[in-house]
Amino acid sequence: MERYRQRSGVKKWLGLQVRMTISYLGVTVVIVLLSELLIVLAIVALLTETAALDKVALTTTRHTAQVYALEAGVQASGTTLDARTTFQPGRPASIALPGGGDLQGGDPTIVIPYIDTQVPYIAPHQPTPKLLWFALLIAPNGQVLASSWPARYPASTPVTSELTDKQQVQLVHNALAGKDGSMIATISQANEALAAEPVLNREKHVIGAIYVQVPVPSNQGIFQAFEGGWIFSGLAWLFIITPVGVFFGVMTTRGLVRRVHRLVKASAQFATGDYTQRVAITRRDEIGQLELQFNQMAEQLIESIARQQALTEQNARMEERGRIEQELRTAQYIQQSLLPKEVPQLTEWRVAKYYHPAREVGGDFYDFHPFEDGRLGVVIGDATDKGVSAALLMATTCTMLRTAAQRATSPGEVLARVNDLLYANIPSGMFATCFYAILDPESGRLLYANAGHEWPYRRYSEGVSELQATGMPLGMMPEMRYDEQEVTLAPGESLLLYSDGLVEAHNAQRDMFDLPRLKTLIGAHPGGIGLIDSLLKDLTTFVGDNWEQEDDVTLITLQRVPASPAQDAQEEDDLRLLSEWAIPSAPDNERQAVEQVAAIAQSLQLSGERLESFKTAVGEATMNAMEHGNHYQPDKPVVLQVLASQKAIAVRIRDQGERELIIEPDIPDLQAKLAGQQAPRGWGLFLQGMFQGTFQKRWMYYTLFKRKS
Repeated sequence: MERYRQRSGVKKWLGLQVRMTISYLGVTVVIVLLSELLIVLAIVALLTETAALDKVALTTTRHTAQVYALEAGVQASGTTLDARTTFQPGRPASIALPGGGDLQGGDPTIVIPYIDTQVPYIAPHQPTPKLLWFALLIAPNGQVLASSWPARYPASTPVTSELTDKQQVQLVHNALAGKDGSMIATISQANEALAAEPVLNREKHVIGAIYVQVPVPSNQGIFQAFEGGWIFSGLAWLFIITPVGVFFGVMTTRGLVRRVHRLVKASAQFATGDYTQRVAITRRDEIGQLELQFNQMAEQLIESIARQQALTEQNARMEERGRIEQELRTAQYIQQSLLPKEVPQLTEWRVAKYYHPAREVGGDFYDFHPFEDGRLGVVIGDATDKGVSAALLMATTCTMLRTAAQRATSPGEVLARVNDLLYANIPSGMFATCFYAILDPESGRLLYANAGHEWPYRRYSEGVSELQATGMPLGMMPEMRYDEQEVTLAPGESLLLYSDGLVEAHNAQRDMFDLPRLKTLIGAHPGGIGLIDSLLKDLTTFVGDNWEQEDDVTLITLQRVPASPAQDAQEEDDLRLLSEWAIPSAPDNERQAVEQVAAIAQSLQLSGERLESFKTAVGEATMNAMEHGNHYQPDKPVVLQVLASQKAIAVRIRDQGERELIIEPDIPDLQAKLAGQQAPRGWGLFLQGMFQGTFQKRWMYYTLFKRKS
């Protein structure tokens, strides 16, 4: 067995050495042949890129035509060409030029291209040569008098029938007119050098023309010209290099193969788990570097395996993180789709919302449940924990609340049903707080129940109070009953529903925003849709710019629009609300009010001069409300309502200033305003007085009427 292994090793060693020797020899031959090929390609590229061959061919063709023209002129008899003129060498009246075809006993078709000026004479019995050179002697009447290829271009035939290309014919016509010419042209998809020379007699009169056409070799033809020589030179190099390459290959690979064999043997044992293998470093060449690297690899194996394991674990964690982030984005999209995107539009009510989770997904939720009888269910809640688990519980709770709201008639009954369903389906220790109320917009009656959620705040004329109701969080204990309470919101009163993420926010000193602060801020604010922006601004001021949100923040405000005495009782009773919106108190925001009011007024057939006056009055009143009522404080919005009846259009504009009676406007004097004796403003107040006859500010409202025509 040992002898077999030794014999096998010798065969492998010899096989490797033979292969290395053959490789050495093959690489040497290939390098020589490629070098020669590159030189050939460089020569071909030089010839083709510089158009040197085109120039040589054109010069040779032009020179040949000139020599033929001189010879034909010498043989001419006076004013006409010799009718016996021929291109065949050795014949009387021949104008054949000295060259390869002129040699004694030589083939007249053998010429040296672009060096010989001899155009080969192709007799009728000879085969067609590869290079189709030919020359024509043309009489003044345009007929061929003599031809170097009589089988293809016979005498006494019109040259126009033999030369079909326009460029060929044009050169001949020019030569017969006494003008020589030459060019490179594409004839039958091949590049040809064309030249035509006039034949002149002794008096320098044109008595005929010589036409010569010579093919220009293509890139492929040039390369084929070198191809045969390159192959033969390669074979010669092969015979010369083979013995020398074999000798040097054996001598140079012997030691290398022996050292490689040692490396192979050590690697084989290393692969079986024997990490103690080392190889002796005999020389500092490339194989020596390989031996050194092998030894270092063996020494660092344990560390390498540990790094690989750590990298594998890191990649797994990154893949898991990417998967979780994708799932979180999907969960965020699903959660946002469950929450209402718009607040309900109720007559004489303003509703606003704000929702911002602490993470990609959160546990806070809110919802609005419209009923067929016009009532509105309002929901706000908070699921335990944060992140995905809270989002799943939030989605489940929202779905159950919507289902239960369609079957139950009271908030307490809705919460009781959802509580039993959650308790039976969620893990122990998880629950959700929830405040659920049903609002009757007509009467302002609010029936509500609370499942452990923060008590909402009610702002009314006497101050701020909590809507207290008791009940356990949803899903904590089965068969719970929830206390129901009732309150009626009068015009001007508002309600704030919120989650604990607002009151439990901490600043850098770990102070909490807390409930007393919230109650104070609500009491200091006039209420309505601007309360949310005001609270968020106060929260940002409290926590600072570098605050990291700790919990989800959700806010909902409900405000019943304050009542306003009518200037015209009969029309006021018939008015119906068309639109209501709020704009911040900032300069130029009156333009928004004018644009929206104008769009509504146009739909009610108010147009022309009356519409323009109406727009001016609305803009002036809105600007007065922002400037004098709210003193251009952006956190104090101006609220606009557009109402209409069969006889009138009304625009109500409410600011948050003190009660005051606007004085009766002066009648504007255009000349005095232009002269600077009156202020430029005041047109709006004057137009307001024209609309209704009375215009005053009561309960922070402007009411404008424009009777329909």
